[in-house]
Amino acid sequence: MDRGCVFLCDGDPEAREALRDALEARGRRAYGFASGALLVRALGERQDLRPDLVVWDVDGPGPEGLEGLRRLKAAWPAQAVVAVSAYPTVRAAVAALKLGALDYVPKPLGLEDLGALVDQVAERNRLVAENRSLKAEIRRRFDPDQVVYASDAFGRVIEMARRVAASDASVLIQGESGTGKELIASTIHYASRRREERFLSVNCAALTETLLESQLFGHVKGAFTGAVATQRGLVEDAEGGTLFLDEIGDVSPGLQAKLLRVLQEKEFLPVGSTRVRRADVRFVAATNKELEREVARGAFRQDLFYRLNVCTLTAPPLRDRPEDVEPLARFFLGRFGAKGQALTPGALAQLRGYRWPGNVRELENVMEMAAVLAGGDPIAPEHLPARTAEAPAPDAASPGRLLSLAELEAGHVAAVLGQVRYHKGNAARILGVSRTTLDRKIAEYGLARPEAEEP
Repeated sequence: MDRGCVFLCDGDPEAREALRDALEARGRRAYGFASGALLVRALGERQDLRPDLVVWDVDGPGPEGLEGLRRLKAAWPAQAVVAVSAYPTVRAAVAALKLGALDYVPKPLGLEDLGALVDQVAERNRLVAENRSLKAEIRRRFDPDQVVYASDAFGRVIEMARRVAASDASVLIQGESGTGKELIASTIHYASRRREERFLSVNCAALTETLLESQLFGHVKGAFTGAVATQRGLVEDAEGGTLFLDEIGDVSPGLQAKLLRVLQEKEFLPVGSTRVRRADVRFVAATNKELEREVARGAFRQDLFYRLNVCTLTAPPLRDRPEDVEPLARFFLGRFGAKGQALTPGALAQLRGYRWPGNVRELENVMEMAAVLAGGDPIAPEHLPARTAEAPAPDAASPGRLLSLAELEAGHVAAVLGQVRYHKGNAARILGVSRTTLDRKIAEYGLARPEAEEP
């Protein structure tokens, strides 16, 4: 589709030619039409030819003037149009702008001004298209059907997120840091009726009470030292959409009361303002703290807890869902431009056997570094951090992470090889096997390092 062009409607052939030549000199394709009817016909018949800008002469009667502009905007509301006139009046200008024209310009048109306007409109169209593409990518990324997991434990959380998305109820997501709480919140938003509006988030633990209040509710000019201009807050910016409050358990008691007002009354006050404002926002909150315990010790308001806790989802730690390690690892490799890069069985066993105290966020960092260290070669245990080779302590509370004998053996062999810097003689002595047996296990588990052969 040709979007780098301009449609010119002008009954004066010399004027049309002059404008077309000026635009083409700036690298724009221009098409001239002697009447509005011909221009509209071209818009309807040439779907492959959609202009960045239409220059519309509003001097003619009926379909050649303001009425024609009205019909054009009714048929193509997103089409950018500039109205031009040899007999400009304030009344006609107001009418043209009300019909959706970007501007109302008297004839003769300034060629430089028109060229600059076309460039501005083209840039606006590019940004609109880019924004649309980014929104589509975000929706795809947070589509509940696209979230990466293989475990039943995380699958149940996503299924529950789908169900609660249909309502406007507040949701509280609990879980350790790095388990994907924001991903779950995003999934709720993009599966809800609010999906076309904004999803905004704020880390409540990262800001002081004063800064967080201003970030949430905005402030008026002069509200405090440094408030040199009025600023909207996230509650206002998220109108019609969803606001994700991460680490809600770290909010101060004073600010908890103001959040409760928004949740209960759907209204708030910007810092320094006396004018109450309304808010149509869905709140999703997350915490790595046990809020019931915080309520019991008086650190968190009970009424706010119940307002947030209409529905509770718990993100399981990665150590309790080892089935998710491999698909997540491959997903992160794809994100870092290493899609299709192989993971040796030894590396996989080492990744599955690690406890992941940093959860999914730690796995993401590990895979990014492994992809860098391995280059284009298969990722082997030596490309992984040494800490991932440590044998896990038995954990009776986490039966879901029990490993097979082969996985345990592969992880242990990889750990020993890493400790002795791949000296096979030393590794064989530590493992109590022959060099031939060690070579067989290295081949079986894909533990050979891609560099020069060791002694």
